[in-house]
Amino acid sequence: MSFDDEPTLKGATTADEKPSCLRRAADGVERGISEGTARVARFVTKRPWTTIVLAVICSLCLATGFLRLENEDQPEELYVPSGSRAQRDKHWVDNRFGDTDDVSTLLLDRKAGANLLTKESLLEVFDVYDKVMSISNGAKRGYDERSCAKAYWDLAEPCQKSGVLAFWNWDRAALEADDDVLATLNAPARDCCSPRGRETNLEDVASKLTRDESGRIVAAGALSLDFYLRARNHDKTGSDPHNRRLEKKFDRLRRQGGWVYFRKPIPLTREGQIQNVSGAFDRDQLLVNFAFVIIFLYAFWALHDRKDPYLSRGWLGVAAALVVLLAVGAGFGLALWFGTVFSATASIAIFLVLGIGLDDAFVICGAESNHRGDFARDAAAVAAGADVAEVASARIVRAMASAGPSIFVTSITDFCAFIAGSFTTIPAIEAFCVFCATAVLTDYLLQTTLFVAIMTFDMRRKLRRGANELGGVEPRCYTCSKDALGDPEVVTDRPSNFFGGRYARVLLSVPGMAFVLLSTAGLAVMGAVGASRVTAEFDYEWFLVPGWYLDAYNFQERHFRNSLFYPIGVYTGKADYFEATPKMQELLDDYRKQGYVVDSSLDDNWFDAHAVWAAPDPPTDSDAYLVSVAEFLESPEGIGYQEKVVFNDDVTAIKATKINALWKFNGKATSVKIMRRMIRSRKLGRRVGGGLNWRFYDRVFVFAEGIKVVLRESVFSMSLACVTVGFVLLLLLGDVIASLLVGTMVVCVCLITYGSIYWYHDYLNNVSGFFVIIAVGLASDASAHYCHAFLESSKPTSRERAVEALDLLGPSIFLGGTSTLFGIGLTGLSITYVFQTFFKYLVTILVLSLWFGLVVMPVACALLAPRARHKPSVVKAPEEPIAAGLKEGEPVSVAGGPVASDAPSH
Repeated sequence: MSFDDEPTLKGATTADEKPSCLRRAADGVERGISEGTARVARFVTKRPWTTIVLAVICSLCLATGFLRLENEDQPEELYVPSGSRAQRDKHWVDNRFGDTDDVSTLLLDRKAGANLLTKESLLEVFDVYDKVMSISNGAKRGYDERSCAKAYWDLAEPCQKSGVLAFWNWDRAALEADDDVLATLNAPARDCCSPRGRETNLEDVASKLTRDESGRIVAAGALSLDFYLRARNHDKTGSDPHNRRLEKKFDRLRRQGGWVYFRKPIPLTREGQIQNVSGAFDRDQLLVNFAFVIIFLYAFWALHDRKDPYLSRGWLGVAAALVVLLAVGAGFGLALWFGTVFSATASIAIFLVLGIGLDDAFVICGAESNHRGDFARDAAAVAAGADVAEVASARIVRAMASAGPSIFVTSITDFCAFIAGSFTTIPAIEAFCVFCATAVLTDYLLQTTLFVAIMTFDMRRKLRRGANELGGVEPRCYTCSKDALGDPEVVTDRPSNFFGGRYARVLLSVPGMAFVLLSTAGLAVMGAVGASRVTAEFDYEWFLVPGWYLDAYNFQERHFRNSLFYPIGVYTGKADYFEATPKMQELLDDYRKQGYVVDSSLDDNWFDAHAVWAAPDPPTDSDAYLVSVAEFLESPEGIGYQEKVVFNDDVTAIKATKINALWKFNGKATSVKIMRRMIRSRKLGRRVGGGLNWRFYDRVFVFAEGIKVVLRESVFSMSLACVTVGFVLLLLLGDVIASLLVGTMVVCVCLITYGSIYWYHDYLNNVSGFFVIIAVGLASDASAHYCHAFLESSKPTSRERAVEALDLLGPSIFLGGTSTLFGIGLTGLSITYVFQTFFKYLVTILVLSLWFGLVVMPVACALLAPRARHKPSVVKAPEEPIAAGLKEGEPVSVAGGPVASDAPSH
């Protein structure tokens, strides 16, 4: 049987059929929401100015939460699971040892095929070295001993540094006196100053190497010099401002040319990295700001009607956007009052709430526009003397009673989805979801109060204009119809729009439905395949944008990637080091044997150095060991290790110790590789480090820990949000099939979004993980709106109900989704990884939401036909009509005037 031949309302509750408890509960909730919304609208439309003042005052009071704003921009505080092992280790290390050193790297690339291992070229390298040593920032700051990280293992050389000049102990005279430079470079040499170890390796500091037949290095085309600065980072910024100023001058070396054997120097510093990333973020933020302007313009265009001034609400669209921004301010302020962390990701939350809020405004305006056919009668009633405020109030109350349940359903599902998503240990995602949840809540409250108050003034203006037009007053609109209330092409009984007309006929035809089902199945399969192949990864390089710093970074990756080292700290806590001496020795020996550890980097440590120093008179008990270590640290041999051993306040116990180690990467040092080595190191510590309170730590561990848990956190938050939304929909819709349909649409959007990570050649991390979680909230809106309209329809067949739902809410849903799409279109021009990711996944979610809400849901509802909630009802005419000339028993408009014979009763 075709849909057109269906004789009865499929799934409707008959008079003899008792509705289920779930249905009765849902009907009660629906009735309560509708009546409650109508009561609020009645109050608001009677007292619009009072409402506006109260709404603005309350919003501003909530926005005072911004007085408690503390912007957090440290990635390790935002994108790392709170309470993780690496986070605890970070705080432990910071409290005992302070900050890690800053490294300034200078890369030299040969000019015209020159050999950089000749004496002449190396003397020119010394000229560059002298320039670096001359960089200063006042009398107390410089790359020399004033600010450098101390080479604690060699008091004769005060600064840590590494490079080819170490073969001559960083002494120009030694190089000038060297008669065979190549022989020196190919022979083992002691390194006085490098934290990598006490032996210099040419392959670590030179690249583009050429060897002779015997394998001896005879030429090099690139060299690397590293200079270490002692860091004293501020707690708020996590950075040393004095070092940043020194690095800024260091970076200017890239502009100095005129060298004979190599091109302009290529610097790599933390300051250069900060400028590269922050500058790009500032540029992309301008695009985001302009995107808000686009959304405002689109909101005006979407509600503007060039022909019909009474249906046109362009400026009301702009007002709706302003109401959403006010709601965002109030919602964010509320979240800040509760101590939520604020960060740059909040701008993404503004986008989402702006889309959700405009969607609600479009639904409200659409509900009023559905009664455009009786507007002329109401205008005539006003012209005949009816109170314009009463007529406007009645029209808006009727629209809010109709739209209230629909926007409540979507708002509460969005709110619950974001609240569920906030149950995560990743602070940035938690804060993002809390901001979205509070903003959705305040937006719903302001849409049903402040926006309705503004709409009341607009409706009064339109009714007065209509009354004037009926009285013969010429309208001031030169592009719209001069007889807008009498033109049959303008005034019709809510004609079917594109979605309820041609679109519905094509979509609900047999070929159309077959295409939709097959296409959706294909998308679901693609999503499942992609989801099964998604891997987690986080790469620092993704955040860099084209510029001199990225060129320098790529040069280092290309030519020195086999000599990349990561400094790792081997820490131990409070212990009896005399009794734990065997354990300490075993820990160091076993760690040296790890294939990824540079064994020589462990040679210079306080523990072995003290053992050598104390060998003539070794301590015999724990107390003697403490005295011996204290004396060693004051001796010439041990003074350089003072920062590596921390005593408690009364010097009765060793509180913490640090031993430097290096990891070597043969290839790219990805976060996954670091994470795996971190786990292996911890396993070794558990196996041999008992009683030492050991810790293996470097700042990069904090991000590696995030990669370790991001998959679990994303899946957990998404699943919790889906379950929460499903439960809320079941309670509000009162139909298991309808709730399962909407839930299935949400799960499909989440699955395809998750799978798109693979198809976009991206990785799951704490940036892309954002959008997997927020997909739940965004995906439910369109499907829930449509399903609610379908359940409310009382047409006799499921196909007619599907068509009516499209006709009623299709335009509003489409405009709500496309408003955000148009806004974020500009971010497609962004250059930063964060905003590029934002563009890709948000577009994916919004397009999928529209696909499942306006394409798949109508087909699914037409086929499965969830039970209608209401039977057709007839509205009786009031006993005492407001306007004169009303015949007994004739249908009326909200103003009490008669309705045209072909118009529907309301």
